[in-house]
Amino acid sequence: MKRMRAAVREALGVNTRRRRRMHSSAIVSAGRDAAAVWEVIANMLLRFGGASAGNSVEVYCDGDETLEAMWNAIDGARTRVWHETYILEPDRVGTRTIEALAAAAKRGCQVRLLYDAVGSPRITEACLKPLRDAGGEIDRFNPLFTWKRRPGFLQRDHRKITIIDDHTAFAGGINTSEDYAGQRHGRCTFQDCHARLRGPCVRDLANVTLASLGLVRDVPRRLTGPRARRTGRTFVQVLVSRGSLGRRRLQRAIRLTVRHSVERCWITNPYFLPPQRLMSAMKKAAKRGVDVRVLTAGRSDVPIVRAASQHIYGDLLKHRVRIFEYFNSTLHAKTMTIDGLYGTVGSFNLDTWSDKRNLEVNVGMIDAEIARALEEQFETNLTGAKEVVLDAWIKRSRWRRLLHWCAYQLMRL
Repeated sequence: MKRMRAAVREALGVNTRRRRRMHSSAIVSAGRDAAAVWEVIANMLLRFGGASAGNSVEVYCDGDETLEAMWNAIDGARTRVWHETYILEPDRVGTRTIEALAAAAKRGCQVRLLYDAVGSPRITEACLKPLRDAGGEIDRFNPLFTWKRRPGFLQRDHRKITIIDDHTAFAGGINTSEDYAGQRHGRCTFQDCHARLRGPCVRDLANVTLASLGLVRDVPRRLTGPRARRTGRTFVQVLVSRGSLGRRRLQRAIRLTVRHSVERCWITNPYFLPPQRLMSAMKKAAKRGVDVRVLTAGRSDVPIVRAASQHIYGDLLKHRVRIFEYFNSTLHAKTMTIDGLYGTVGSFNLDTWSDKRNLEVNVGMIDAEIARALEEQFETNLTGAKEVVLDAWIKRSRWRRLLHWCAYQLMRL
């Protein structure tokens, strides 16, 4: 634990020879140095586990760049390729990914593919045959029609993780489909975000995929042996949620970081129906003078969720939380950046399904450069967004008020 705390101070740029003594009650003071405040917050985050130091991270907000980096990494794999996804489509992106996995299996790599049955309804055995013939292990998560049901009926695997050997991993919101690619490989349907990670954190992400596979087949619970060597200075924490079993470390980490933000808290999420405790944390932060902003979908692939979100806008707007709706394309990114020091990328939506049912994973990072990159992407997205104004929200027609209320009640089920 002492070594991890020293690594936190290194990532924050705090002098590791000078031990700061602060109590958690002090971190609400905006007059404090942000790095010192975040040293305390990071130490509080450590209790959620999944933390490691000495990592390097690249954030991708372009689907083509993400997929090309992932395919190149698969092509260079020597021992292991695990690919876990919610959506796997039999299109150009899905076919090329299956072909890359099959080639890795032929080279002697251990290849495991796990996809969700509901998220990937068009995948057939014929699509998967090249990979199966090459010796790859293929599993479908929680089919609707089966006599053996280990997870709950409504639980879905919403994680998107790719593990390459022991040294590289990908995680975020991008599914294996043309809809998530750009002009070179797809249809530019979604604006999304993904991360490439190298270093000791790869072991933590691999263990998350093992936990998902453990709900489908018998596999070891955890990988053993030495972790990958240090490749950078980024502090990374792999945060998971399996809401149906009450495993909610991811949700607790989000509330903690929002609640103790000092200067700014910018959240990007396409399906914005946060639970009451998170809404309370956002409102209290804004009341303290924190610049709290939410970027959510204006053009949504699930219109009923957008309608439900509009029902709760007023409560946040009255407490000085700023809300923007993105219209340039369909927003699908799930990111957060706080105080220019902390950022998250992942699969977790701020809605009931992610909160209570799905398997989810986010990657939290303490690194000023990564936080700034996420802030720049947020600012870029704002150019394609429209701010929601309280006066306009209050003047909604009675029909729209009723529609938003009904959608909200339905989405709470």
